[in-house]
Amino acid sequence: MTTQAVETQGIEQRMAGIEARTAALEAVMTLFVEEQREYRREVNTRFDKVDARFDKFEREVDARFDKFEREVDARFDKFEREVDARFDKVEAGIERVREGTNRLMYAVLGIVGALAVAVIVSNVFS
Repeated sequence: MTTQAVETQGIEQRMAGIEARTAALEAVMTLFVEEQREYRREVNTRFDKVDARFDKFEREVDARFDKFEREVDARFDKFEREVDARFDKVEAGIERVREGTNRLMYAVLGIVGALAVAVIVSNVFS
């Protein structure tokens, strides 16, 4: 049988191997960091696009809400004018009734007075 001779590496060879593996690891880590930066840039770009779309959507919603608010205000103003006109008509009717009531009271007072005078005159001549 033959025995195999195992050659042990010297410290310099071991250090060179470690440095080579460290350099390879450093290259992999550098590549990983660059890929992460690129991914972050892509994600930020996508978020910026989403943010821009949201801003556009928000402006559209605000514009639609402002339009709706103006329409509601216009309708409310029209309704308010109609209600005010109706109240004015009711108040005018109440004022006419009050004036008519005063005239009616004067007419009743005049009739009662005329009846009183007629009763007195009939008593005097009877």
